[in-house]
Amino acid sequence: MHFDTKKHLLHYDEMDHLHQEFIEIYNSLENNTADAYKNVLVKLFDQTKRHFCSEELLMDRYNYPRKKEHKDEHNKVLAEMEYFLNKSDSKMGQMLIKSYYKEKLPSWFDLHLISMDSDLSGFLKKLSQ
Repeated sequence: MHFDTKKHLLHYDEMDHLHQEFIEIYNSLENNTADAYKNVLVKLFDQTKRHFCSEELLMDRYNYPRKKEHKDEHNKVLAEMEYFLNKSDSKMGQMLIKSYYKEKLPSWFDLHLISMDSDLSGFLKKLSQ
């Protein structure tokens, strides 16, 4: 699974930049080994923490009305990533991390972008008009 970078644009530069970084890291997976999945997920986890922190600063700065739900979603995803990384040393954990990476993460990213992040970017764009 590779993300199409153009499909994920919200036309709000700060958010688009963060999403493009996420996509570039996700798409950087070079092979199908357990170590490759774990290494890329570690990079995604680090980037996602920065990414979410940046979005949450925007939510707080502009008093975004749906920030609690959005932040709760961020916390859930970070907890999931951390869970799979912590389990990745066992054979079962290696199978789980591949499944999470290939199936759950892309569908979550797509849904989060078209729902929560597009709502946030629309809110921020209205403020700047």
